[in-house]
Formats: sequence, C-alpha cells, structure tokens
Amino acid sequence: MKNRKPGRPVDRSKYTAIMKAARELLFEDGPMAVTMERVAAYAQVSKGTIYSYFANRKHLLKAVIEAESALITQTIDDNPQTLNELANMLTGFVENLLAYLVSKEHLRLMQVIGLSALEKASFNTQIYTNGPQIIHTTLETYLSSATKGGLICCEEPLQSAELLLGMVMGLDLVRAIYGIPLSQQKSAHSIVTSFLATLRKK
Repeated sequence: MKNRKPGRPVDRSKYTAIMKAARELLFEDGPMAVTMERVAAYAQVSKGTIYSYFANRKHLLKAVIEAESALITQTIDDNPQTLNELANMLTGFVENLLAYLVSKEHLRLMQVIGLSALEKASFNTQIYTNGPQIIHTTLETYLSSATKGGLICCEEPLQSAELLLGMVMGLDLVRAIYGIPLSQQKSAHSIVTSFLATLRKK
C-alpha cells in the first residue's frame, strides 16, 4: 500500500474489497483483466479510491501476487529451533503449495497464462517475479538459516530450494497447461522426508 496523505484515515474495508476484486479477476481471466476500471466495478469503489492505494495497475497486481505468495510461505517465516520443527514447517509449506497447485483457480490461471504467453509477456513475467520467484527466494533463505543454525547442511540453498519445489510440482505444471486434472495424492510429509534425506547433516 503506497503512502497516503497525513491525517487521512485508511479504510481497510475498501482496501480489502479492492484486493479481493483484483484477485478474482486475476484468477478468472488472467493479468490483463486486472484493470482499474474492472477492479473498481467489482469492488464497488471509485477508480480514485484505487489510485489512493496503488499508483497503477502493475502495483496493484504486484500486491495481489505477493499476498498469495505470503499465504503459501507463511509456515517458513520463522527460524526453526530443532530438526523436527524444521520438518514440520517445511511440511506445512508443502501442504500450502500443494493445495494451491491443485486448486481450480491455479489451473485456470495456468491455462490463461499459457494461451497469452507471447501477447502479454510483460504481465506474465511480473506474475513470475512476484510469485514463484519470491517463493523460491523465501525457501532459499529459510534453508540457509537452518544451515547456519546447525540443523542441516545445505551447501547450495538456492539449488536445494528448487529441488524441493520440483519435488512438489512434478508434472503438475505441464498437466495444468494441457488441461489435465492435477494430482491430489501427494503426501507433504513424504516429500519433505525425501527432501531432507538429500541433505547431508553436520
């Protein structure tokens, strides 16, 4: 949320309505559908109200994507004290990611992005930068901190983070593009157990 004029109260209900409307448009029709006009109509607020929070549509889209990423990574926003706690936090993260991947919203978004990859490349890049890339970086930081804390030995946290994400996603992204139902049979616990087994403990 950008800075507002001093003394002017923030109307959280309008901000929430704007974010909800933008999210619905994004997952239903893709990033190009997130325009100030359509968001204003969906949220039942004026365009001026939206501009009081966001400088432009790209800032609005960025806020929505970052909010989605934060929901997925919320279980790894703290430093674990034990290996068991680390495993539980990673399991929660994987559960959140799996739930997102198999959701109808994500399937629809993947199909829309796949159809518009060339025409709207800049918006799709923005989604990647503020979505998957943030999740990747957050996971990398988490694994790096756990290594510094002596819980694991992850010599290349960036690559290890990508390995875990790959274990979670498998062929689901390919399935999404082709319109094939996503797998709901994966076990977050099994994925995390297998992943931790790849890391050499100190």
